[in-house]
Amino acid sequence: MGNVCGVSGSQHVYSPTASPGRVSGPSTPAHPIGEQRLTSVYQLSPSQREQFLNRHDPMRKFSLDAETPLYRTTDKTYLRKGQLAGNPESCARIALHEELVDNPFASYVGASPGEATAYRPKEMRASDLKHPSLNVMVGSQARDAVRGYAHGNHVAVRMRLGDFLEKGGKVYTDVSAVASNGDTANALIVTLPKGRKVRADVVD
Repeated sequence: MGNVCGVSGSQHVYSPTASPGRVSGPSTPAHPIGEQRLTSVYQLSPSQREQFLNRHDPMRKFSLDAETPLYRTTDKTYLRKGQLAGNPESCARIALHEELVDNPFASYVGASPGEATAYRPKEMRASDLKHPSLNVMVGSQARDAVRGYAHGNHVAVRMRLGDFLEKGGKVYTDVSAVASNGDTANALIVTLPKGRKVRADVVD
């Protein structure tokens, strides 16, 4: 799945991430000079907004709901009374599907500034989010993906997405994970407000 983020403190948890490779885009500006660039998905028209979110919001893209199981590995030290807290120092990078940056290939597909394809989600470090977070895996093979990293003092655990959502958590795509295959195992970042915990059951 990835590597261990070296952080100190009680929130040191396993993080299945690695630095993503960078792909060079075209040098041509995404939009002609003078045309308005949008920065929020809510500036798009309703139809274009739906198109963008269907493509980039992991809740929609992967058909997630409250009962979706989430899997991760974590040091047993931080599994206290069967519960986990978020990690404020995650080294993962996420895609903010509600914030827009120019798609460097927009000019190649002929996208105008008002179209969803003219943009991609803004990226940022999970540690810069307002709330702590946990990196998790979802999908039919997610459990097997994390079990391979359960050894020594690390255990594989299963959580329920609804437990995060009910506490104000949000779901983002982890763009720095090396384990996602876009099909049967996908890496996500789920936020969990400071001071809140979720149930985590150890799985074999």
